[in-house]
Amino acid sequence: MGKHKNPFIEARKYWMIYLLILPAVVFTFIFSYIPIAGLATAFKDYNIFRGFWASPWADQFGFANIISLFNNQSLMASIGNTVYLSALNLLIGFPLPIILALMMNELRIGLFKKTVQTISYMPFFLSWITVVGLVILFFSRHGPINDFLVWINPYHERTLYLSHQENFVPILVGVNLWKNIGWNSIIYIAAISSISPELYEAAKVDGAGKWKQMIHITLPGLSMTMVVLFVLSIGSIMASNFELVFGLQNPFIDFEVIDTVIFRQGLVGRNYSIATALGFVRGMIALILTLGVNLMSKKINKISII
Repeated sequence: MGKHKNPFIEARKYWMIYLLILPAVVFTFIFSYIPIAGLATAFKDYNIFRGFWASPWADQFGFANIISLFNNQSLMASIGNTVYLSALNLLIGFPLPIILALMMNELRIGLFKKTVQTISYMPFFLSWITVVGLVILFFSRHGPINDFLVWINPYHERTLYLSHQENFVPILVGVNLWKNIGWNSIIYIAAISSISPELYEAAKVDGAGKWKQMIHITLPGLSMTMVVLFVLSIGSIMASNFELVFGLQNPFIDFEVIDTVIFRQGLVGRNYSIATALGFVRGMIALILTLGVNLMSKKINKISII
């Protein structure tokens, strides 16, 4: 039987590695763990002048703020809008990076393949406020889209697309997809590159074409990566892209999500208890969904991230 290694000796042996990760540990502790204590605000009638500890607990055993959320139709509508927008992003944005990765994997001209990859993931490096500015410019009354339509049809009536409620969600989904599809496909491209070439060679010998190779080799090779990323994506279904939604909102649009409500209730309206309660409820729902999907994945595919 081997001797058990002393953990303190091992720590001293690799002290430089632990020193490298120390800033990340400190950052995580300060910004992710210490703020957890602030969740108590959701169960209090918080008064900024009395302070965090001196503020009294809310009625109904501290759950008055959470109960009021479910009695407020506008707040419940923001939860529904968030789920609706996130579900669309997941439904459309999850499979398309896989398809893009499969398509790029079939490209054989190296220069063309690198060019397509670069063009596809360059939008990811743009800040969201830059993207908001570009969207406002492109969809404005005298923007490139209207100019192009007028060029095709001189009788086309210029339209301010962002002022139409029915255009808002499709624009949000399309912009989110445009910005993230290339970057998200990199993970799948890396997973495809790890599949043994011998499997493809054996399939060719057996007479399998490109389609059957993709069905029976590539997709099974990506299954674990797809399941893990899908489970992680479920955790963000209660989150929305605050910068994009808030940046594109205007007086013609009535579409609030949880993040914009938290901003208006907390920072603008100074109703900190309700804003914290809404964030708390969102976090709990996201946790339950993540654990549920992970449990299903564990039972069906024997793949678990927890």
